[in-house]
Amino acid sequence: MANELTIFEPQSVGTIAQVAPQAYKENAISHDRCLAFGKELLERVNNEGMNDALDQEMAVFIDRAKKTLKKMYGKRSAVTQIFDTIRSAYTGLENEVDPAKKGTIPAQLQEVRNKYAAKKREEREAELRQRQQEQARQMAKNKYTTDVEEDFLRQFNALVTGTINRLMELDKSLTLDNYSTVAAAVKNTGDSLPQDWYDNLRPQVLLPAALSPDEVRAIAADVKQRLLQRFNEQYAFEVSSTRDDISDRLPSKRKELESIAQADAEQAARIKAQMEERERKEAEQREKERAEREAKEKAAAELAAQKKEMDGLFDAAQLGEVAYQPKTQVKKRINVLAPDGFMCIIGLWWSQYGSTLSVPELEKIFAKQLTFCNKLANDKANPMLIQSGHIEYIDDVKAK
Repeated sequence: MANELTIFEPQSVGTIAQVAPQAYKENAISHDRCLAFGKELLERVNNEGMNDALDQEMAVFIDRAKKTLKKMYGKRSAVTQIFDTIRSAYTGLENEVDPAKKGTIPAQLQEVRNKYAAKKREEREAELRQRQQEQARQMAKNKYTTDVEEDFLRQFNALVTGTINRLMELDKSLTLDNYSTVAAAVKNTGDSLPQDWYDNLRPQVLLPAALSPDEVRAIAADVKQRLLQRFNEQYAFEVSSTRDDISDRLPSKRKELESIAQADAEQAARIKAQMEERERKEAEQREKERAEREAKEKAAAELAAQKKEMDGLFDAAQLGEVAYQPKTQVKKRINVLAPDGFMCIIGLWWSQYGSTLSVPELEKIFAKQLTFCNKLANDKANPMLIQSGHIEYIDDVKAK
C-alpha cells in the first residue's frame, strides 16, 4: 500500500501533467532542428561529394547531435522515471505471483511438486521394474517346468518304445528251434519302470538365464517326482499289454511255424504271408494307439502351458493398477557433463537446423562468438586470425 500511495500521490501526477507536455514540446523542437540540419549535410554530400571541409562540419554536427540527445534525455527523464516506477510497481505485483519466476511462492510450490512428482515416478518405475522382474522369473519358471515335463515325457516314450521294440524283435525272431528261449525272454520281460533309468533321468533342455541353479534343480526334481506315478502306471500298462499279447500269440504262432515246416513250398509261402500280414496290422494298430496317447499327452501339456501364459498376461495387466500419481509432463533435458559436450550439441544443431540458415541469421545467433573472434583479431600484441576459405577479414573504418 505504501508503494501504491507513492506512485499515485498527487505530486507525481502533477509532475506528469506539468512537465511532460513542455518536455515533449522542447524535445520535438530539438529533434526537428537536428534532423533538418543533418539532412542538409546529406544533400550537400550528394550534390558536392565529400571534402575535408564538409567532413569537419559533419564531425561538429555529430558531436552536437550527441549533446542534443543528452539534453533531450534530461528533459524527459523526470517523466519517464515516474512511468518506469509505475510500470515496475505493476510488474512487481505480477512477478510475485508468477509461477514462472524463480523464487516466487508459486514457483517454490511448483518446485516442491516437481520433486514430489519425480520421486513418485521413480518409485513407480522401481516398483514396475521389480514386478516385471518377478513376472519374468515366474514366466521363466513356468516355461522351464513345461519344457522339463515335455522332455521327461519324450525320454519316457523313448524308453517305452525301446522296450516294446525289443519285444517285437523277439517276436519276429521266433523259430521252432528257439521257441523256448524266445518264450522265456518274452515272459521274463519286466513291466516295472527301471529304477536305474529313473534315477539317471535328467532334463535335456536349455537352462533359463533368469533362474538360479538351485531353482532349476528344484523344478526338475519336482516335475520328476510328480511324473513318477504316471510313469510307473503307463510303463506297466504299455509293456505288459504288449508282452501279454505276444505271449498269448506264441502257441498259435508255433503251430503256424510247424504248418509251414510240414507244408509244401507254395502253401508254406501262403501261411507265412498271412502270418506276416497279421503281425503287420497288429503292429500298426499298436503304433496308432501309442501315437494317439502321445498326441493327447502333448495336447494336455500345451493346454496347461497356454493357461500359465494367460495367467502371466493377466498378471502383466495388473501392473498398471497403481495408487495416486500426480499428473506429469516428462521431457528429456540435456545435462552437460564436460565442456566437450557442447561440441556434440553444436554438431547436432548444425546438422539438423543451423546448416539451413542464411549468413545474416547465423550472425545474429553467433553474435557473441563473432565478437570474441573479432577481439582476438584486433589484439595489438598477438592477433589471431582464422585461416579458412569460408572466412575473410575486412577493415571496418570509423571516423573520429
